[in-house]
Amino acid sequence: MFCTNCGEKLPDGAAFCANCGAQTTEPPSRSDIPQQDHRTLVGWSPNSNHPEILAVAQKNKKSAMGCAWILMLLFPIGFLLAGLFVDEMPLNEAMIIGVGLGVVMLVINLVRIKGMKRPVWEGVVTDKFQKERRRHNRGDDSFAYYTEFTVVIKTTAGKAKRIIERDSQRHMYDYLAVGDRVRYYPAFESYEKYDKSQDRIIYCNVCRMMNPIANDRCKRCNNLLFK
Repeated sequence: MFCTNCGEKLPDGAAFCANCGAQTTEPPSRSDIPQQDHRTLVGWSPNSNHPEILAVAQKNKKSAMGCAWILMLLFPIGFLLAGLFVDEMPLNEAMIIGVGLGVVMLVINLVRIKGMKRPVWEGVVTDKFQKERRRHNRGDDSFAYYTEFTVVIKTTAGKAKRIIERDSQRHMYDYLAVGDRVRYYPAFESYEKYDKSQDRIIYCNVCRMMNPIANDRCKRCNNLLFK
C-alpha cells in the first residue's frame, strides 16, 4: 500500500502517511468506532476548549509569571544575606552573583511563558529511536551513562519537532507510535493522540498523570481528560 499523495510505502492499516501526514483511508463511521459514554475515541477531544480547561491554562500562566518574579527576587536576597553574614563571601561579589542568577531565571521563565502562549499545532510521528549517551561529571572526572529516547514529529507546517526523554522517563516514547497523528498544547506542554481507540491508558494533559482509558477525569488532579 502506497500513499496517493507522496508515494511513500505505508504499513497495513495506516490511516495517515508518516511522511507527509496525508489521510490514507476514510475515517471509520461513528457506528464502527468503539464508544464509551456515547463519545468516540477517534478524533480531537472537545475538552481542550472546555471552560474548565481554559481556566486551568490561564491559572498556569499566572503561576508561571509569579514564579518568575519570585525567583528573580529570591536569588539577590539570598546572596545579599550571604554577603552580610558569611565571611568567605564578599558583599559586592554576592550581589553580582545574586542579581545575575535572578536575571537568568527571569529570562528562562519568560521564554517558557512566551512558549505557553503559542498556538496549538498538529503533526504525525515519523520516527522513533534511542541512543546511549554519556555525561561528564566534573567533580570526580567520571562519566555517567544514560539512554536518550527520541520521538520525531513532522508538523503540518513541515517542521520537525522532537520529544526527548531519558531512561525510565520514556512515557511519550512508549505511548506514541510511528504514524500516530498528534496535537501539541503549548499551554500545558503536552500531547494528545488523535486515535485513542486501541489504547488502554491516557495521559492527563494538565499534570501528565497516566490514567486508565475508562477515566473521564484525572485520578491525581481531577481535571478533564482529553478524550
